[in-house]
Amino acid sequence: MYSVSNEYKAKMLDQVQTHRLRGTLDTSISFTDADVVGVSWKNQCAAKNVNIGGVYIGTLKLTFLKDLLNRGSYYQKKITISDGLLLGYDADEEPIWEDVPVGEFYIADAVWTSADMISITAYDCLSKMDEKLQLDQSSGSIYAWCNYIATQTGTTFGMTQEECAALPNGTELLGPNEENNLETWRDLLSALVQMVGGFAYAGKDGKWYIKTFDDTSIQSVPKNRRVSGAKFSDFTTLYDAISFVDSEGIDRVVGDANGIVLKLGSNPFLQLGSTDAVNRRAQAIVDSIVDMTYTPFDVSMLPAFIALDLGDVISFTDDYAEETTTGAVMCMTWTYNKAVKVSCYGDNPNLQSAQSKVDKNIAGLIHNTVENEVTYYQYANVDAITFGSEEEVSIAKLRFTSAQKTTVKILHEFIFDMLADLASDCSYELRYYLDDELLLYKPYERVGGLYGATSGDTELSICRDFFYIIKDVEPNVRHEWEVKVITHGVESTTIDVNHAHVTLEGQRMYGESYFDGFIEAEDIITVIPYGYLTLISITDTPDVQLFNAAIATASDTIDFENIPSMALMQIVEGTGDLSPHVFLQLVPGYILTEDEDYLCCENGDRLIL
Repeated sequence: MYSVSNEYKAKMLDQVQTHRLRGTLDTSISFTDADVVGVSWKNQCAAKNVNIGGVYIGTLKLTFLKDLLNRGSYYQKKITISDGLLLGYDADEEPIWEDVPVGEFYIADAVWTSADMISITAYDCLSKMDEKLQLDQSSGSIYAWCNYIATQTGTTFGMTQEECAALPNGTELLGPNEENNLETWRDLLSALVQMVGGFAYAGKDGKWYIKTFDDTSIQSVPKNRRVSGAKFSDFTTLYDAISFVDSEGIDRVVGDANGIVLKLGSNPFLQLGSTDAVNRRAQAIVDSIVDMTYTPFDVSMLPAFIALDLGDVISFTDDYAEETTTGAVMCMTWTYNKAVKVSCYGDNPNLQSAQSKVDKNIAGLIHNTVENEVTYYQYANVDAITFGSEEEVSIAKLRFTSAQKTTVKILHEFIFDMLADLASDCSYELRYYLDDELLLYKPYERVGGLYGATSGDTELSICRDFFYIIKDVEPNVRHEWEVKVITHGVESTTIDVNHAHVTLEGQRMYGESYFDGFIEAEDIITVIPYGYLTLISITDTPDVQLFNAAIATASDTIDFENIPSMALMQIVEGTGDLSPHVFLQLVPGYILTEDEDYLCCENGDRLIL
């Protein structure tokens, strides 16, 4: 929850509230609620079927009543916006306001309407994660990875090293499998936050954070503080296990599996390291998600609840909520001066399969060892896709490989939400690409210009299924299937989250497997004073290479800073592939002799090499 005063917390529960809106455009142009209409913001940290690893983008929509910038200069300009709550009046009858920031956003779309108003769509800083991934880092802690991502994407990570270390797997050295499905920075961040059993979100200060699901309520909301009817489920969630695909391509289950098993799929950070290390990291995720004992709900509350953050646990009392109903805010929609709608998602543990954990592991083995089994690969979009007319946009992409020459069946389902003048000539066309090559078959549908259509912008939702077959797919070669769409005469099209589905079906399809481990080296050097011999500085530069049927080599160099009046002696000790070179500084007068694995000093003491 955003840090607000006790006066705000008390006023937040008042049934009568007065609000004001303040904002800035392009850092210097101020605006108020008198300059805008239709102001709303939405963000979420989990899909309706609960998952971990969410990296969702907050969306701000508003309409300016007048042009505040020159036309064509709105793109990527920053908008900050806040919601103020009237707390009361001072002795001079001046109003006392407390403003809560909604966030910082970057304009992606500005559309001029017929009334000379400008409709704005802007996204928070996590939208910058959708750039193509160019990974040049092999391993690091959660904190190191997040700072690396922030640097590469031009964003700001808002957590300290200590805060990250306190997260599940926060002190682990994590490295991704070389063969992975990470294509964007958001894919990388999603895989990382899966490792903590949580999600990433953009804070109200414009920075982004990682958060886990807690079990302690921070705010109680009584019945008479809800704006409209609320819906509460009649079950409590129980997540006590995870499943993931290991480096051998086998589905593994870690945890008790008496409740609901969260499916992580193929997380590249759970495919490297020893078996003990992978099990330890997987168990840390399980230990994190067991706190997700929530009752799913949908509730609209007073607008001052904008102070809540995603992941905050809140409780409801009375009415349909029974005595106390508790859940985490997984989706949040704020409409200025109207309401804040919050949702908690969850799965009913009573409807889960009765399979034991052993049964599920065996099923995973069978799934990956039956030679002629039909395998399915599925894709669903985790982010809304919005585009205009005459613009070719990628809406689905996935990769696959087969162990034998096979036929792949591809099933598509897309839901297009369009805004178009149906009296004009409007249509859309799908374009299929196999390994970046455009195929001749292009499904096409005309949606406007039909007989009897009336003029004027119309919102329509189109759900269509498409089928395609690829014959004689070459084995042991990575293939990429991509679907793009282009519209003609359509003002705008949106494919909402989870509204683009692709399923690939074929025999013996699998993911490639490469070296599934990494080498950890540790060098501990303890300062041991010996007479006047003092350690000044150490430079350690290991150089390790692996060769087939060959012995690896390594070398260490320890340098001691020159000190006036001290003599420098070099001792070389060692045979075979390991030859350390040690440079020692000695006070004049010491006489050293070489004797196997130690040096004898004149006074009889020994210096162990």
